[in-house]
Amino acid sequence: MFIPLLITDLLRRALRQYGEKIAVVDEEKRFTYAQFGERVNRLSNGLLNLGIRKGERVAVIDINTHRLLEMYYGVPQIGAILLPINIRLTQKEISYVLKDSEATCLFLNEEMAQLLDRDSVRSLKKFILLKDQEEQTAPAIEGEDYEAFLAHSSPVFENEIRIEESDPAEMFYTSGTTGKPKGMLLTHRMCWMAAIKDLFFGGVDDRTIYLQAVPLFHANSWRKPHTITAVCGRHVMLRRFRPETVCELIQREKVNYFEIVPTMGDTLIHFPDINHYDLSSVKRIVIGGSSLSKATHDGLFQKFPNCSIYCGYGLSETASTGTTSSSKDFLGHLPEEEKKYNMRKAGFEDPVSRVRVVNDKGQDVKCDGQEVGEIIIRGHAVIDQYWRLPEETENTIVNGWLYTGDMATMDENGYIEIVDRKKDIIISGGENIGSIEIEDVIRDHPAVVEVAVVAAPHEKWGETPAALVVLKEGQRLTETELLAFCKQRLAGFKVPRIVEFWDSLPKGGTGKILKSKLKEKFWQGRAKAV
Repeated sequence: MFIPLLITDLLRRALRQYGEKIAVVDEEKRFTYAQFGERVNRLSNGLLNLGIRKGERVAVIDINTHRLLEMYYGVPQIGAILLPINIRLTQKEISYVLKDSEATCLFLNEEMAQLLDRDSVRSLKKFILLKDQEEQTAPAIEGEDYEAFLAHSSPVFENEIRIEESDPAEMFYTSGTTGKPKGMLLTHRMCWMAAIKDLFFGGVDDRTIYLQAVPLFHANSWRKPHTITAVCGRHVMLRRFRPETVCELIQREKVNYFEIVPTMGDTLIHFPDINHYDLSSVKRIVIGGSSLSKATHDGLFQKFPNCSIYCGYGLSETASTGTTSSSKDFLGHLPEEEKKYNMRKAGFEDPVSRVRVVNDKGQDVKCDGQEVGEIIIRGHAVIDQYWRLPEETENTIVNGWLYTGDMATMDENGYIEIVDRKKDIIISGGENIGSIEIEDVIRDHPAVVEVAVVAAPHEKWGETPAALVVLKEGQRLTETELLAFCKQRLAGFKVPRIVEFWDSLPKGGTGKILKSKLKEKFWQGRAKAV
């Protein structure tokens, strides 16, 4: 029997089996699955009343709220395509995304009206404003209020709209840090498969209380509206990542699982009041988005001693599927430090993906943890093309494999360890130097809170490592002291020739350091691609 895999069926099951359970917590608001389902139905009916039809793009600019979570079901239920927009994009980039996607409807957080250049967007049929407070002043932009919009629609959805698992359900754009944002469509089936990855590795069930810490517009979070609903767990929305709010929600809601990026982990472990909270409910923390240092990993284990803390790897193009670095049972005999080292790696392939590390000839590298190659992926949640970008597609997807641009090794147990981005590899005197190794060493210095290593030009060697360092508050460190620290732990050719101390480093939507911006400082007017 063939039944299409539709993400909307995940919520339908939750409504039948767990209708009276609290499904969503958003600040002081709490919704049962039944109440959440009614709001989703009102949203779907309201969109139909606006004339939104199957295949049209419905965009949303919002933080992590129950409203955005409702859209993950209310929009696909009518066959339309949900487009969450990264709020860290510039007004120009957002205008590009709205135009390129040909979105016909926009739900806009009123506090973010400055992100929208309405005059440059002609395809939109309707604005719906997302408000958290009663209107005190004249609105910056005209539009119907979201709650009024829902109130005017029926809580019962009775429309028969034929939807196939191959139909797009969601659309996302890359962050645009190295050019214009690139669009990607995720079908219902792809979303299902991405959720299945978590059902294998996430340790989730109906007792799961999940803190939605990473913004829902980011690839690290796309699966979670489906995964947590699939097991009828509880969604706890975190509107803004502040360490005191994170700790308060964990303590109040007994959160037992969340995912973060490494910079969020650093923020938590350096939060001076963290020991004042009861965080013992947390059993699982998954980290992605960039490499995890030993210092951050150890710090999280100290603050969350009852936890399993490991990494995962994926891209926007793979709906964040790819690998997971959880422990393999047959490796239980390994020393604890070696097991923790494996958990800091990108991990081994998940059940919905096929992952390889290949050399320039497309051949698999040796599984010795030494030979470096590029990670390539194919799988059930991997895109087959970029939106209206045939050349980008041809350059990225070759013979059915997506070339990630991430350079890595693979060990004898299948664990992949990322060395660097292909474009960030430092080539000094013919030697390939991975910036991540240098960053891990520098980050281990007790005075350092953050570091980025990039290639800088060198007259003799072509390129040399440059370390841009942020110190912990109240700490002092000289260039000489830091270089002496590095020389004890790194081969001579890997020791940075340039050290600069910065107050902060430029970051993207989830706190990932933007190395392309840093390289511009050193390569302006030169040939190095950034």
